Amino acid sequence: MNTIFHINESAKWPMIFSNVNHMHEWMVDNSDNGKIEVLVNGPAVSDVVTDSKVDLSALTDIGITIAVCNNSLVQRNIETNSLQPNLTVVPVGVVELATKQLEGFAYIKP
Repeated sequence: MNTIFHINESAKWPMIFSNVNHMHEWMVDNSDNGKIEVLVNGPAVSDVVTDSKVDLSALTDIGITIAVCNNSLVQRNIETNSLQPNLTVVPVGVVELATKQLEGFAYIKP
């Protein structure tokens, strides 16, 4: 089961971590080889820089793809070299969401 989680509000990070971890645990327990991606856009991109309190390594270390909207980064003058390691920058976040849904990914926005 392929799933894309969407976050654009900083206050939603605890819920994203909880939901993604529950999904990942279920997939492991049920031998599901699907993919999990988290798309970050809007104000939430401010939380993916290296000096953020949000540590995304707990997700990337277990194979979760973190995709960050370049448009949102540019709007906030955030350079890609200031991002946490192992993140993927996508040109347009909403296009990433639409593309993944066309590819059959389930969409979840806590």
